[in-house]
Amino acid sequence: MGNSGHNSYFNGVKASDTRILKSINILAVLKVLREVESVSRADIARITELTPATVSSIVSLLMKSGIARETGYGESTGGRPPLMIEFNPQAFYLAGVDLGVSKIIAVVTDLEGNVVSDTRQELDVHLGVESILSSLFDVTHRTLAKAADVRDKIAGLGLSVPGLIDAGRGVSVFAPNIPGWSDIPIAGAFEDEFAYPCWVENDARAMAIGEAMFGAGRGYDNILCVNVGRGIGAGVIINGEVYRGKQGGAGELGHMTIDPNGPVCPCGNQGCLEAMAAGPAIAAAAIRAVSTGSSTLIRDLVDGKIEAITAELVSEAASKGDLLAQRLIIEAGRYLGIGIANAVNMLSPDVVIIGGGVSRAGDILFNEVRATVEERAFTAMVNLPPIVPSAQGEEASSVGAAALVLEEMLAVGNISHTIGGQEAQ
Repeated sequence: MGNSGHNSYFNGVKASDTRILKSINILAVLKVLREVESVSRADIARITELTPATVSSIVSLLMKSGIARETGYGESTGGRPPLMIEFNPQAFYLAGVDLGVSKIIAVVTDLEGNVVSDTRQELDVHLGVESILSSLFDVTHRTLAKAADVRDKIAGLGLSVPGLIDAGRGVSVFAPNIPGWSDIPIAGAFEDEFAYPCWVENDARAMAIGEAMFGAGRGYDNILCVNVGRGIGAGVIINGEVYRGKQGGAGELGHMTIDPNGPVCPCGNQGCLEAMAAGPAIAAAAIRAVSTGSSTLIRDLVDGKIEAITAELVSEAASKGDLLAQRLIIEAGRYLGIGIANAVNMLSPDVVIIGGGVSRAGDILFNEVRATVEERAFTAMVNLPPIVPSAQGEEASSVGAAALVLEEMLAVGNISHTIGGQEAQ
């Protein structure tokens, strides 16, 4: 993931465990193939510091599984022209499903995160757990049907859900904005329905995994990925590894206190970042302003029905030059910047990526976030990280869920099975 490097795979590994070391060698070669467009066996050996014999053995295994392929001869440096090797992103495919508070998005991607089929469906979470699961299955079936020509090559299915998850058991433990949603064995339910291996991850962490593998985080070791929609969560990657914390509780950036005297958050505390900068907070501030008679385009966009105001409509009005809407987006950006500055002080990431519905407010939001982080982050004096939008847009968490499958495929203990159960010599 990113530039986590060959050495990061050695954490906790005993040199005497040759099976694991062989797996690490395979991962080192795969890393080069994913990062270099076309490369010779000799160059792979030089980059990885593996012996030519080991590289040849691994490349042969990867070619047998379809993950690598020869592309022809390269330029000669004095001897016989070398055969060039490249990564084949169509060797396998990945399925990902994102459960949001108001929508479901499902995708099928190749091994580089390129979407080959997708489906988006609005969702009413108040219809109950059975209705939500039925909708999830329906959207997934439709997405797989659109990818019928590659369906036999799908390696697995990843699930992105809001709130707390137990990845080991495949359980969605609790989603604060979905009534009645608790202790749902969602991975098992999907395995029973679709007969693919399935994994589940928190939506912000899924986004971080996807951005690290395929998007704006590619090439970075330390990533803070912030998902700003109806809630606010964060995915944290440290030294190329996803940080989940105790019982998967890491990344609840939205419940960092910004103002102890601020508005009450759905979690019960006052002044949480989520209560001040998430989509519902922006909409609530707009409703208050419109209710007092403020002159604004927002009123026209909802035909005077102020209860229909959403953060998306505020962003639309702001993009059209509405001063009130711009002020509200800037205010949310300032609060978001304070929260991110706190996280930057704690984590010192290489990059900060912001995704989710609110991020589509664009430069009005991002300029304020950047200015606030620059003003408040202690590390800005020596290393202010770039703050960039998600490369995946609305599909960031669903593509991230698909990336979760690839992460499992590339795990040290799984890689030999991925390439056909054979071992490199």
